[in-house]
Formats: sequence, C-alpha cells, structure tokens
Amino acid sequence: MFKVSQEMRLNTQAAATTACSPGGSGALEAHSPEEGGIFGRYQRTPDADAYPAEPPRVYVAPELTDAGKVQLLHFPSGAMRVNSSVGFVIKRNGVKGNFEVRVEGPSGQPIQPVQQQQLDPERFQIDCQLAAGAGLYKVHIKCNSVTLPRSPFIIVAIAGLADSVEGKPASSTVPILDSDVSKVHSRGLGLTHVSLLERNEFTVDCSQAGSNMLLVGVLGQRGPCEEVVVKHLGRNIHRVTYRVCDPGDYVLVAKWGEQHIPGSPFSLTAD
Repeated sequence: MFKVSQEMRLNTQAAATTACSPGGSGALEAHSPEEGGIFGRYQRTPDADAYPAEPPRVYVAPELTDAGKVQLLHFPSGAMRVNSSVGFVIKRNGVKGNFEVRVEGPSGQPIQPVQQQQLDPERFQIDCQLAAGAGLYKVHIKCNSVTLPRSPFIIVAIAGLADSVEGKPASSTVPILDSDVSKVHSRGLGLTHVSLLERNEFTVDCSQAGSNMLLVGVLGQRGPCEEVVVKHLGRNIHRVTYRVCDPGDYVLVAKWGEQHIPGSPFSLTAD
C-alpha cells in the first residue's frame, strides 16, 4: 500500500501576495513557505476514502400474523381409544403463512408422523395416531412461528373397554330401539333456504316416533359445514341450527336412528 503526500496552503491571504524583485527585472517571485505563509502536510491514504465494497443489505420485516382468526374444525372433544386415528381441520380464515403442527405423547415425546394435507387454499387436514399409550396428548399448532390461542390442545386417550358395575365388560353392540321414523315431522326455513354467514334453523318433531337418536349433518362441495347444533327442547322435539360460509350446493341429512326422516336428504343451495 502506498501513501501520497499533498501540501495544503493554510494561509491563503499570504499565499496570494506576490512581489517584484528589487533588481527591477519585473519577474514575479512567490514568497517561500517560511516567508509568505504557513504550510502543512496532509497524508491521505486512497483506500480510506473508498466506499465499502459490501453489497447493500435489505431487511424484510416478518409478516404480521393474527393467529386468533385461525379455526380448528372437527377437533375431538371426548376421550379417544389408544391406537385410534385422530383427524381435524385447520381453517386459516384469510391468515397467510405456514402451519406447524406437533403432537406430544403422555411422556412428552413427539408423535411421528403427523400428516398434513391441504384440502383447499383455506383448509388443511391434520391426521395422526394415538400410539404412545393412554394419557394426555398435547397438540401444538403455530402459524408463522406464532402460537395459536389455547395451544396446546388436549386429547385424552384411554385404554381398554369400560366396565359395568358388576365388573363384567360392557356390551359393545348398540341396543335396538323401538321407533317409527315415518312419524317424524320437520319444518323450518333451514330446510329450503340457506343464508350465508347466518344461522339457519329448523325444527324436528319426534314426539310420536318412539325412542331413538336424531343425527344431523350438512355437507357441501368443500366438505362438512362449519357448525351444526342440535338442541333437545323436551318431549323429543329438537331445534337444529347450522351455518355455512361458502356459496354452492349443500346436502342436509337428518336421521332418526339409522333411518332418514321423511324428506331427507334435503338439497339446498347457498347464493
């Protein structure tokens, strides 16, 4: 590396003064550094004045994620059997980013594998198996490294079959109930018209149809609808409410036990 010395005139007024020689030759003679002014030395290194050779750095802020908008659909609410398969749906509701799902067994060790399948741009299907014994399984869900509210979600796994009071194993067969599905009556706008993003309602009267269970489901082009609620009002009269978010064709199924009620399945269209 080399250095260059450069003289700089500090007293410009003295440096600008010139005089003729006493001999009258007429030649102009500049004052010497000692007589005419003050001179200094400034040493400059060329490398010190050069701009940095590093490329410019661009910092990108992470995208804001509102994890509170994410929904879990069909997440198990009751106890599950050991070694059974568990499946649920994550609905992003417009939240952008990637989802990270991790399932911990009762011992705290992660369960592998956890399968994630994209059903459509808004929904992801999550499947895993409770193969680590009985106990509490924790489901941790993150979106863009942001933990969802109420995460981890809990799944209870139990082993064996329930015992009766006498200690004998309970029968796994479903008892045959005395019912007549032809005497079930249904009415309400929810059986003929569907309103988007609002609760649709209808009533099912099973008071003359004997004893059984009312089963209701609504299926659209993208799968089951977001919400179906069946409330028993007494005397085997039920009020059913459901809500859909996507336009299209839907099929509403209502069964009294294992048989369709009159008119089921119902064909509906949401505009």
